[in-house]
Amino acid sequence: MVTAPVQDHVAAARALAAKLPQLIDESRRTAISLRSGLHGNRKVGPGSDFWQFRPYVPGDPTNQIDWRRSARSEHTFIRQTEWQASHNYWIWPVLSPSTYWASSDKLPSKAERTLIISIALADLLIRNGETVGTFDGERTRITSAEHLEKLGHAMLASPQSIAGQATNIHPGRKHSVLILGDFLEFADQSEQSARTVRRLGQYQNDGALVQILDPAEIAPPFQGRVDLFDTDAQMIFRSEKFEDLTEGYKLRAQKWRALVRDAARQNDWLYDRHVTSESASPTLLALYQHLSERQNQSGSNGRGRPNLHRHNTQEMS
Repeated sequence: MVTAPVQDHVAAARALAAKLPQLIDESRRTAISLRSGLHGNRKVGPGSDFWQFRPYVPGDPTNQIDWRRSARSEHTFIRQTEWQASHNYWIWPVLSPSTYWASSDKLPSKAERTLIISIALADLLIRNGETVGTFDGERTRITSAEHLEKLGHAMLASPQSIAGQATNIHPGRKHSVLILGDFLEFADQSEQSARTVRRLGQYQNDGALVQILDPAEIAPPFQGRVDLFDTDAQMIFRSEKFEDLTEGYKLRAQKWRALVRDAARQNDWLYDRHVTSESASPTLLALYQHLSERQNQSGSNGRGRPNLHRHNTQEMS
């Protein structure tokens, strides 16, 4: 058999963009199925507990200006209460060329599942009063579920690789950074990719790496003659009897996943793994619960230490 390459990444990306309204509907259904059983952390609105001062910007209600604090400075300050201070989440689906591949026509591509989980998570967070953004050129951020399609298009324009972005992406201090993708780049650019992840966590930013894989990347079903191609449709390996190489393939795949897991651990971030043959709901729930636990531990703009590593023990087997 031949593991067919993605012949045209641009065409695949355009096809994914054309399906965006459909993917948003699926994301919303996934989020709705979980929302009824979840308890929100808080809602945006008037609160009684002081949280922080921030500079006044045009459009802010004047009745929130703290005149005493402002009198001690050349600037005007808003007094924010805890319930008013929404947290900032940056969701980065890394839609590299390799994510458009699927081992079977019956399975969604990794890119499609990555986008569905990303948008569903954004939906859950926004409805809980949070601010969600992504790392496109405009650093698009939204606070209303009515703008999910705008966020989805921005996600499609986000960088397609982690490596090399260390100086290009600047999340705010104590924000949360959630990165989803297959992270195949860790197999040959592990240090560059890990360096970017470390930098994204250096300003007390909590976060997660969610690795989204095709089932064939966990347990290859191939037998007989197999040709392997890279993302440029160049054949890189040919095996006349692939079943003799299965164990070596699994060991290399475990090493690759361990590099991603270790990059998350260096930041005290969550590592989770999702396989496209499974439902998206458990992964979405794990992410949301992790974020809720961090909120409960450290408050709306603090940084907690994740205690949820659902697949770490499996990675060692």
